[in-house]
Parts: sequence; structure tokens; C-alpha cells
Amino acid sequence: MEAIYESLIKSSGAYAALKRDCETRRLSHAYLLVSPDRLSLDMLADMFLALAIRAENGSDYTAGVYNHTLGDITRLPSEDEKVKVADINHLTETAYYTPTELRRKYYVISYGETMNEASQNKLLKTLEEPPAVTGIIIKASSESKLLPTVLSRCRKVTLEPFSTDKLKDALSQKYPSSGSLDFAAETSKGLLTRAEQVISSPLYPKLYEIALQMLLKLNSSGGAAEYAFKLYDYRENLSDIIDFIELLLRDAVRFACGAEESRDYVSEIAARYPVNVALKEFEVLARARRRLELNGNVTAIIDELVFSMLEVRAKWK
Repeated sequence: MEAIYESLIKSSGAYAALKRDCETRRLSHAYLLVSPDRLSLDMLADMFLALAIRAENGSDYTAGVYNHTLGDITRLPSEDEKVKVADINHLTETAYYTPTELRRKYYVISYGETMNEASQNKLLKTLEEPPAVTGIIIKASSESKLLPTVLSRCRKVTLEPFSTDKLKDALSQKYPSSGSLDFAAETSKGLLTRAEQVISSPLYPKLYEIALQMLLKLNSSGGAAEYAFKLYDYRENLSDIIDFIELLLRDAVRFACGAEESRDYVSEIAARYPVNVALKEFEVLARARRRLELNGNVTAIIDELVFSMLEVRAKWK
């Protein structure tokens, strides 16, 4: 538990909503906490658990929650980062057991988006007829892969991205002497997990520079081939480069619409990619991201990405 970031989590609307449930004693039997920000999501879940247990038991079990030493809290999956049928079987088989320390026991399911349909249908039976002694918290990066029947039986709370200023302030407390605070806060899309990665690794400025140079210098088929080779060298981080390209284009669109302050490269990108062109490029980036998520051939994805971006600009010119 990153205690230094507690104030950041407490500033969120998600925390306020969960705290209100605890204070009014209107706790649902099942919660779905949603955010692609894994670090913040984990902290939010533990902070909520501590509040809920205190509200129900009248005692402070915060240390036990944060240290994972409370026997009445079961965390799934038991291994790896994918929920397996065996994990859900364990939940459904033990959900009606009486808690030993608390008035209610909790199952915390991480990576909820990895549950297959069979696992979700198995879990659904418990969600439909929840034991009074059991609470379920599902953490997921997205709700898109969860069945509508599961969604309808959970109280969904979404943790929205943080503002750049709030993120920078939180990072400055942990990394007061870092020269990468601005870069990390501005390129993380409001996600603490990404900000931590960026500020801790010299790789991300290199990936950002590749994205920037592609947008500024991609002009011909020869240049497209050059950047395709460069992207292949960083194929393990292709998703990050796509994110940076998208971020830079969004800054350019905001600048063109008068909502972004002028920076040397932003105005230049805006001139090369007018709003209608940028919108087409977003479609190209989204297609590449989807193919990556489906484990498509990386070389083919890179080739299509680079040449499609070039084609969009060529059609506009």
C-alpha cells in the first residue's frame, strides 16, 4: 500500500462514493471497481475495505487489510494475473461459510476482465442470491468483457483519471528531486500506474521522442519504411508508442480548437494534422491497438500502422 498516495485516492469521486456508502451503511453485497489504473485501483479497493469493515465492526482493521493478514478477506486469483475457473469455484463453494473474525467476509477479485464466460456464469449464481455474510469486490480495467447479467448485479464505481496537477503533486512527494515530474504527469493520461512507469524508466522519453518524430517527419514511403524498422526495434513497447502518438495528436487538436497552450511541437503537429486528419489518424491508432490486443502479427501491425498514417496525410494533401 503506497501510503504516500492516499490523499490522491481520497480526492477521487470514486472514493467519495464508496465512503458515502460506508457512512450511510448502504453497502452493496457486490461492487465492481473499474479503472485501467491498476495501482490506484488496488489502493482504492483496500481503502474501501478498511472503511467498510470499520463501519460494520466498529473497530479499525486497516493494518490487517493493508498487510493482507485478515483471514476473512480472500484475494483472487490465487496465482498469476488471470482469474481461473478454480478461483470462482473456491468462492462459490466457501461463500456461505461463517466468517471467523469479522461480521462479514470479503472476496476481492483482481483482473475481473479476465474471467471467461463460464466463470462469470458460475459467479452469477452467488451474485443473484448473495449470502448475508459475504461481500464481493471485483476490480477490472474495463467493464467491456463482463456479462450484462454480472454488471447488473454489482454496484459499479469508476475511478476516473486524475488531473495532471493532482498527479504531479502526488509524484513530487515521492520523487521530490526528479527531473521527470512534468513529463510523467503530462504523458500518463491521468493514470498513476503509467506515471510511476514513466518516472522510473529512461525508456519512456525515448518512446515519446519516436512518436514525436514520426508525427513531425513522416512524409514518404521511404520514411515510412525507416520508422517501421524503428518501431520493430521497440516492438515490446509498441502500445506505449501508440499511446504517445495519440496523446500528441490530442494536444494538437486541443491547440487547433483553442484549448491548448502553444508549444513548439504542438503547433507544428497541428499544422501537419488538421482536426479532420487527426480524427482519421485516431482510427488508424485504434485499429492497431485492437490488433495488438488480439495478439496479431507485430510486423504486420507496424507496417499497417505506419503506412496507413502516411496514407491519411497523403489523401488530405
